[in-house]
Amino acid sequence: MSIFTSFIRGVVEKRALVIFASIVLLGLGMLSLSKLPIQPYPGVAPLTIQAISQWPGRSTTEVEQQVTIPVENALAGIPGLQAFRSVSLFGLSVVTLKFNDTADPFKARQTFLANLANVAFPPGVTSSISPDSDATGEIMRYEVRSEYATSTLLKTLQNYEVYKELKQTPGVADVSSFGGKVRQYQVIVSPESLQAKGISVNQLVTALTNANSNAGGGLLPSGEQQFVVRDVGLLKNIDDIK
Repeated sequence: MSIFTSFIRGVVEKRALVIFASIVLLGLGMLSLSKLPIQPYPGVAPLTIQAISQWPGRSTTEVEQQVTIPVENALAGIPGLQAFRSVSLFGLSVVTLKFNDTADPFKARQTFLANLANVAFPPGVTSSISPDSDATGEIMRYEVRSEYATSTLLKTLQNYEVYKELKQTPGVADVSSFGGKVRQYQVIVSPESLQAKGISVNQLVTALTNANSNAGGGLLPSGEQQFVVRDVGLLKNIDDIK
């Protein structure tokens, strides 16, 4: 008697046990299916982290020698590193690290930040890392529009209300904003008027900067009470600027 025949006979003779095992397996399968993470754009790309450094006004050679190479040397020994590449442009350095499939994203980013903090950047260099997402992480685009509000008001709403709510949503790594107009005040300089009054552009910029600040003055005791003393000098409107 073959093994296959014995198996078929055992299934027929123990029908109740086989039906019970089938029901159990079916229940476990449905339970596993309900907990299966389903994403519209699965993250199939390996873990990638970028060090983005800006050095405005510097040539490609200076960026390569004083920013890109020190960053590469500092990040080369991170555990789980599979490969890295770098790009040096005018005023910009981007160093990209790719990790293997077994690398823990949280530990890799923590080690990345710790090593990047040890780099002695030249004065004027600002460096940051890429968001915690990959090339397939963009799952939604939205538009803030209104028939009555201006583009400046919509931009303000996006940056201070919508952005904050979306960043607090579980699973959202980053939110990028494009378009709209940012509210700003511009001082149009008249060279003839400045020259007539003997004022330089640097003096005008310094005066505007110094006039747009708050200062603390400590506490003023008054009996059992204390009053906070402070100097409020932040510019709020056009008249304050004038």
